[in-house]
Amino acid sequence: MKDSSHALRGWLALLGAIFLFSTIEIASKELHDQVPTVNSMVVVFLRFFITGVALIGLSWRRIRRELRLGAKDYGLFALNGIIGISVGITLFHVAIVMMDKAASAAVVFSSNPVFVTLLAPFINREKWTAVKIGGVLLGAVGVTFFAWESGTPEVSSVQGLEVMLLSAFCFALSICISKRIMPRYGATVVMGFSAMFGSLFLLPFIAFRLPISCFTSLAPAWPTVLYLAVIGTTVAYGLYYYGIHNTSAQGGSMSFFLKPVLASILAIFIRGETINGYMSAGTFLILLGLFLAEIVPKLWASQKPARIQEPVSDG
Repeated sequence: MKDSSHALRGWLALLGAIFLFSTIEIASKELHDQVPTVNSMVVVFLRFFITGVALIGLSWRRIRRELRLGAKDYGLFALNGIIGISVGITLFHVAIVMMDKAASAAVVFSSNPVFVTLLAPFINREKWTAVKIGGVLLGAVGVTFFAWESGTPEVSSVQGLEVMLLSAFCFALSICISKRIMPRYGATVVMGFSAMFGSLFLLPFIAFRLPISCFTSLAPAWPTVLYLAVIGTTVAYGLYYYGIHNTSAQGGSMSFFLKPVLASILAIFIRGETINGYMSAGTFLILLGLFLAEIVPKLWASQKPARIQEPVSDG
């Protein structure tokens, strides 16, 4: 059992991480206001290249001493990074611009565990249950309410919602892949190399499609860019993995329930956004769905009496 002081630091780290994660949509909106021509791929590259370097650096001693990484290992990291970061997070930044409010973007993206529940039986050999399916359906209904984020269903809101859902799906697929390979490599190694490969994969597209000014044009907004890349991503992921290490994976999952709530509150106070009845109802249904799909099964499992089982063969 972990030392109570370590557990306390772990929970504080998790809360700090979720707070920082909750500011990403708001900072991204601010960046677009400051530099309307900013390209999403450039933002993603800067965010995750720095994060990749930092996490690999923190894990380098363990990588050299304990892990023997080969082409297959790097291939898994690259696949995970391309799906979750190159595609998933780039679409996430595109959708933030398309959606009317930062709060809407935060809540809809936070529904990605719904997709994790759908994908987990195929990738992680987890079983569907009636409670999980009910949670998925509630979350799906809740997401549709955000087509009315401006008070009426608008084409831009619907299109932004579709792009954000595709982003959430890709990110959920990456989460399932990460869950499968993390026991072997560790969270910081998987995230570090995935971030590195995911960001580097975007470089050829940036080089061939965009002028060099796509980087220099960010100069007027460098504080926001540095915040997104260093504080909102590198520091946030560092705190998150430190928190999980000193609490539990379930603690990490439960803490993410705060993200849509915190993001909405911050959007109100920082950007002066308003939350209408549709958004409130949608947020409630998504949180309820996530609770049924993610937390209830784990609570039930923790209450079952332990029993000795025969080893199960993968064959």
